[in-house]
Amino acid sequence: MASFAATSPTAASPQPVAPMAPVAVEPVAPAAPVVPPAVRAPPSEEMTNKLQKLALERQKIQLTDRLKVVQSNNSSHLSSMTTFQEMHLPEHLLKGVFQMGFEKPSAIQAYSLPRILNEPPMNLIAQAQSGSGKTAAFVLGMLYRVTVDEPATTQAICVTPTRELAVQIVHNCVAPMSVHMVGLRTRMGLAGEMIERGQGVGAHIVVGTPGKVCDWLKKRFIDPRGVKVFVLDEADEMCNESSHRTNSLMIKKAMPPTCQCLFFSATFPTDVLAFAEKLVGQADKILLQSDEELVLDVIKQLWVDTSQYGGGKRQFLEDMYSLLEIGQSIVFVETRNEADEVHKTLTMNGYKCSVLHSKVENSERDQLMDSFRRQETKVLITTNVLARGVDVDNVCLVVNYDMPRAKNPQTGVWTPDFETYLHRIGRTGRFGRKGTAINLVQDDNSKRTLAEIEHHFAPGKEMIQQCEADPEVLADQLELA
Repeated sequence: MASFAATSPTAASPQPVAPMAPVAVEPVAPAAPVVPPAVRAPPSEEMTNKLQKLALERQKIQLTDRLKVVQSNNSSHLSSMTTFQEMHLPEHLLKGVFQMGFEKPSAIQAYSLPRILNEPPMNLIAQAQSGSGKTAAFVLGMLYRVTVDEPATTQAICVTPTRELAVQIVHNCVAPMSVHMVGLRTRMGLAGEMIERGQGVGAHIVVGTPGKVCDWLKKRFIDPRGVKVFVLDEADEMCNESSHRTNSLMIKKAMPPTCQCLFFSATFPTDVLAFAEKLVGQADKILLQSDEELVLDVIKQLWVDTSQYGGGKRQFLEDMYSLLEIGQSIVFVETRNEADEVHKTLTMNGYKCSVLHSKVENSERDQLMDSFRRQETKVLITTNVLARGVDVDNVCLVVNYDMPRAKNPQTGVWTPDFETYLHRIGRTGRFGRKGTAINLVQDDNSKRTLAEIEHHFAPGKEMIQQCEADPEVLADQLELA
């Protein structure tokens, strides 16, 4: 953003959700000793496996030197591990990992899993870039601790900020990784799911949003006495004072003192990290060396000044989609009303798009996400409800239609939301694939906000390149492979 740097301060598709019943894993016949699978997969699955393998290899090389391990016990001799076999996983979990297409752990997995699987259990606060394999690490940790019993005792709880993330964790990770755990039951704690009084969740693992998990604990639908693992996904959001901190604190207090705590996120602002450390108690920490390491190298970042473009940024967005061959993309806007207006404009011009925000009914939200994952719609217009964690394989473009801002609850002043910017653009460039983030600015305030974001992540450097407000010129600069 060199042209206005002076404004800087110093310069596999899930199935439709049916949350009412616990997810039961069907029995699977015993198999031969575990080795990385050599059976040829169907073409689409084979390509996915190859992409995952290449991406994890690339990230292992790129990220290993960027991670900093802070041990709570200096006498500990734990180190990273380069293969899943040397982690001494049970056979049923090792088979599940290999069948998901993973052959070697990513950098965050190599460092975190020895601590997660340690005996006695260790608490962990872990940070790594978006799309680097954090979810697989903590899910493997939950499954490792669970003993399948009948009736089911709740032994692992994972809390995450949004409905879409909870569904994704269960369908894309818990279910395939636990396919050989006969009798395992998982339940999603989501708005709209009801349990009759006198009944329990009837599940070994509960994955849900903070409000619903708190509600189930208060009503004693969840008995926390048997919980062995408590996970906070997107832990910075869960510990944020203006977000879910109260619920996170209440859930943590309900856990037994012996419960292992695993807090994962791509971002940890200093004040939030301090609260997380206080909440979890003694814990090892795996952190990125600096904020500059947070931005994925595979994401090309551009900005376009639409202030002089006829019709403004909405018209520019429409013209961009009319001229460019784009696979799937996500457009982030600030308000629900603007999301609806952008959706209306694109739909009227014949584009296959959908809109998702907090006012959309829960059942419709599930259908919209499922349709987007199946590539029935190409453009998803949304607010920050989808900024975090949601992983859709074919998203090659993210558009920041509005710059991410946050309102200080004490002063009422709007400031750049650095963490949300990072999470938004992280919806592309997943698992090492190339992607592009386009930032649309049209006034001095939005320019200043973007300049401050760039300075935060890359002080003194040009991280975000300017592109002419011409969709045809833009096509030459996109990384949509």
